[in-house]
Amino acid sequence: MEYKVIFSTGYSDDSWSLEKDYRNDILLLDEKGNYYAIQFITVERIKVEFEVSDICYLEENMVILHEITKENILKSIPKLHKWLFFECWVPLPKDRLSKYLHLKEMWAIFTVEVNDDNSLS
Repeated sequence: MEYKVIFSTGYSDDSWSLEKDYRNDILLLDEKGNYYAIQFITVERIKVEFEVSDICYLEENMVILHEITKENILKSIPKLHKWLFFECWVPLPKDRLSKYLHLKEMWAIFTVEVNDDNSLS
C-alpha cells in the first residue's frame, strides 16, 4: 500500500512546527484517490489549548506526536494504516479539497510505503 503525505504549504524544515507544536496543512492521499486532512499536534500544545474549564478537547483527524517533524509524520502513517484510519475518517469532500488543490504548485509530496507488516520500507 502506498500513501502520499502532502505538505500543502510546502516544506523546507521543521522549525515552524517544532516552535508551534502543531501542523495542520497535511493531506494524506491513499491509493484510491481519497484525500484526508490530518492535524498533527503535541501533548504540550493540547495542554495550552485545553483549558481547565473545558470538558473535552476534540479535533477532527487528530494525530498526537511527541514532536512535529517531517520524520515523525512520515513514521506515523503505518500506525494510522494499522489502526484503519480510513474506516473512521471521512475523506475530504470535493469542495473542501479544491481549497488545497489550487495551491498544488506549493505542495511537497513524500511517499510512504506500508507493507503487510505495517513497517516503513
